[in-house]
Amino acid sequence: MPSIDENKRKAILKAALELFSEYGFHNAPMARLADQANVGVGSVYRYFKDKNTLIETLYEEVDEALQMAIIDGVDPTHSTRKQFLHLIINLTCFLKDHPHEFKFLEQYYHSPFGIEKKREKLLLEKISDRQNPFMKLFFEGSRKEIKSLPVPLLHALAFGPVLFLLRDAMAGLVKLDEAMIIQLADGCWDAIRNRVDS
Repeated sequence: MPSIDENKRKAILKAALELFSEYGFHNAPMARLADQANVGVGSVYRYFKDKNTLIETLYEEVDEALQMAIIDGVDPTHSTRKQFLHLIINLTCFLKDHPHEFKFLEQYYHSPFGIEKKREKLLLEKISDRQNPFMKLFFEGSRKEIKSLPVPLLHALAFGPVLFLLRDAMAGLVKLDEAMIIQLADGCWDAIRNRVDS
């Protein structure tokens, strides 16, 4: 088996991320991807069996980087509210600073590739999905603090505003600065928190 050139593999994944995020999965042929990565088409197939394998590998790498960024600096001894705010701020900052990754994930989760993964996450069909930092808060945090709602609804309330604002920011409609990200996190918390006094 030929040795793996890690630099070449990374170049292919980087080119794939850029092309898929800008042109979509179907409008990014392997020949164009190879040109952008400055490798031969045969090299692409040496590292990835086919385009589907490349897309899935890229998803795994992007998702791993995102998950690491989300939990960075989050203190599990803090209140549910404080942990949630920290997670949302981390999530928003990562996606704002990585527009190709954001566009790729948006496309992935709305394609046949990601629909099954999205369904598993929403229905918590895998034990690993329950380890997601947001799911841990939703189910292991103080249940008195978070509304008792179905997971898909908690997802929509917690992440819908983030995705909406990120799309507008990337379209140049709003400037997403630190103050606005903090306000966004507060708004997401307000949407899911249980108002025991009402």
